[in-house]
Amino acid sequence: MKKLLFSLLTFFFATTLVFSQVEPKKALGKAARALSAYKLDPTGNADKLDEAKEMIEIAAASDDIGKQVKTWQTRGEIYNAYSDKDMAKMALANDPNFKPSYPEAPLAAANSFEKALELAKKKYEKKDAISGLTEATKKLNQIGNYQIQTKDYGGAYDSFNKVMEIDKIITANGGEPVIKEEDKANHKYVLAYCAKASGKTEAANGLFKELYEAGTEEPSVYAEYANILIAADDVENGLKVLNEGRAKFPENSEVLFALINYYIKIQDYAKLEKVLQDAIKAEPQNPTVRSAMGNVYMNLFTEEFSKNGDSELATEYFNKSLDYFNQAIELDPKQFDAIYSIGSLYFNKAVEHVKYANELPLDKAKEYEEVMGKATKLMEEALPYFKRAEAINANDNNTLIALSEIYARMNDFEKSKEFKARLETVQGGGKNESSYFSN
Repeated sequence: MKKLLFSLLTFFFATTLVFSQVEPKKALGKAARALSAYKLDPTGNADKLDEAKEMIEIAAASDDIGKQVKTWQTRGEIYNAYSDKDMAKMALANDPNFKPSYPEAPLAAANSFEKALELAKKKYEKKDAISGLTEATKKLNQIGNYQIQTKDYGGAYDSFNKVMEIDKIITANGGEPVIKEEDKANHKYVLAYCAKASGKTEAANGLFKELYEAGTEEPSVYAEYANILIAADDVENGLKVLNEGRAKFPENSEVLFALINYYIKIQDYAKLEKVLQDAIKAEPQNPTVRSAMGNVYMNLFTEEFSKNGDSELATEYFNKSLDYFNQAIELDPKQFDAIYSIGSLYFNKAVEHVKYANELPLDKAKEYEEVMGKATKLMEEALPYFKRAEAINANDNNTLIALSEIYARMNDFEKSKEFKARLETVQGGGKNESSYFSN
């Protein structure tokens, strides 16, 4: 057994030594012959492609042979052959979980042909390099689409970005573009999307800017570019872009929601109300929009109530808020935000009453009792909504806090303690495995 092991190791080291001792010039010839043998019979000579790869890397690493056009043209063809193997398997597999064996091959092929074109002096050399680059872009587009499907957005960005670079190189050298003129804007948009999704913020920002300045027909570009400007504190131009987008695509909800998010952020409820009305018209079956409108009126109610108490305007805001939340629930009975928010609407009003009552002088005992009675009733009205919210999400901090406080005020200390314990579980990084009210 030891003899056999020694023999195998001797064979391995001898083989490695043979490869490492091959002269770069001979390695180039061997690589070309091995590739030709593989192309003649890819199934019977499958090992020849690996041999070709081994040899071409020796040649490419050489100071002199590594400066020859043929070296890089051959290397590109070898890696294109690896790409072809993957693409053939991908087409036959019809499997969403398929993983290519050589995902780096299309990019390696493209880089090799690009190097060949840089070194090319003769007309046929340039022609061959451009032909290789054109073929490599087909593989890059295929692998890029696969990378998007598998959510490898960084890889997809590299693949599609290389296609765009190659398109510029080929056209600069008199070749036919690999991206049709009518497809260039979409290619750049996909590239921008992949850049954003993979955290390449600077690249994404530049691409969205280019698309916007080119007068894109893609509405989401207006939303994305406006968000970029607003994040950079260029609010004036950010809003200008959003308003342009709304004028150009009045039915598009993405631009509309970018504007909504901005007004929510700065708490400009007057402008937000108008935009949300437009959003409801655009998406009448969207419960989230109606819930957002409910929140607008809830904030307006809170502001008015804290300034002027239970005024007529405060009551109007309260009722409008309640109405929009109920509309959202009608569209989606398990719309957590709307259900929780109705509970919050009653609860917060109760809290304001309690604050007011606690500020009353001692000789206002009767008024104190009346106000506290209103607060208790409001908390009782809030309770069913918080119970429904807890049944949907057993780990929402605010719901658990509200339930614990309401039960404490109702002197149900056992339940108050239960929800306090559940809250501590969540705050400690744990999870409540089931909802209390789903039992």
